[in-house]
Amino acid sequence: MQIKPHAKAHAFSMIELVVVVSITAIVATIAVPKFAESGSGRRLSTASKTLTSDIQWTKIRTRATSKTHTIKFYPSENRYIIVEGTDVKREAIVLTRDFDDDPFNLSIKRTSLTGDLVVVVSPFAQLSPAFTVGLLDQGTEITVAFDGIASLGVTPVITITDGQAAAADTGLSKAGL
Repeated sequence: MQIKPHAKAHAFSMIELVVVVSITAIVATIAVPKFAESGSGRRLSTASKTLTSDIQWTKIRTRATSKTHTIKFYPSENRYIIVEGTDVKREAIVLTRDFDDDPFNLSIKRTSLTGDLVVVVSPFAQLSPAFTVGLLDQGTEITVAFDGIASLGVTPVITITDGQAAAADTGLSKAGL
């Protein structure tokens, strides 16, 4: 009987391991910032689509109910509310949207609105006035523009305080038509 010597085991050398780890570290250094930037863009895109969707939903609701609705912006709180009618009060709130919460976590940087920062939506789904909203996330800002008409001849009455708007149930969902 003949005994065969053990075959020499093959393994990676220390140099090969160091090269692989170095290449992995370089790739990770390049890729991680790109992934972080994509999160910011995704949040801005989601917030823009949500704002546009909420405005469209309000237009549909005004047509269905034949009632004027009002959108009140609170840029310092990164929030807006939608109320049925032109009397902006807590009981009339049909939607509250807070961009401080997930999945947004961003700021309403500015609006082109003046005064009470309100937009009126007529029963014919016309916005008054036309306006823009600037959304900001980690230094990146996008502007969302909405067409409208100069004036509907309606002046909303603001009877809700900023504190009451902040205390409004943020769990409000879109009320049924």
